[in-house]
Amino acid sequence: MINSGIKQKLLKEIEKFGNVYSSCLKVGISRSTYYRFKEKDKKFREKANEAENLGRANISDVAEYGLLQNIKKGDQRAIEYALNHNSKRYKEKQPSNVVIVHKKEIPISINKQKTFFELINEEGERRTERTRLLQEEFTKFGKEIPNKPDGAAIGFDELLEYEAYIRNWQKCREKEIEEKKKRDTESGIISNQKRTAKDILLGKK
Repeated sequence: MINSGIKQKLLKEIEKFGNVYSSCLKVGISRSTYYRFKEKDKKFREKANEAENLGRANISDVAEYGLLQNIKKGDQRAIEYALNHNSKRYKEKQPSNVVIVHKKEIPISINKQKTFFELINEEGERRTERTRLLQEEFTKFGKEIPNKPDGAAIGFDELLEYEAYIRNWQKCREKEIEEKKKRDTESGIISNQKRTAKDILLGKK
């Protein structure tokens, strides 16, 4: 049974960027469970809608900041995007979806371009799925995820950032374990040899 604490944690995650998929993944529930909450609980539905709106506003701020940083770096695509969406002078004309032939209007299907939020959500889902796969890889066969160099635990949403660090740590850890096994094996062989020599001196078979 899902307790109210999980619901509150889920709402806080959604408030960050408005992405339902990644938020559900972080708290350990499915999207279908989230939408079932909204359907059956009116108060939760109201809070969830507010969280989604706030999250979209937050991701917009983050995206605009990133766009501004790219513009400052002289990124041509970022500059063109900003001019196209903020200046009538540079705004691209949208192609007509109607071709007139012999005074008859023939509709032409045009591939719908994805919205900015759809692209952001897709990128968020891809990043979350990549993080989930890394978590499975880093913990399979009883492997451990190390702490950060400062001793703090590495969170789920930090796995991508610390991927190289974790791989190097686990590689060194595996090498230490192999060396220890080798030392233990050699120590056991030497110990057996000593016991055999002692038995020979004592006349034991």
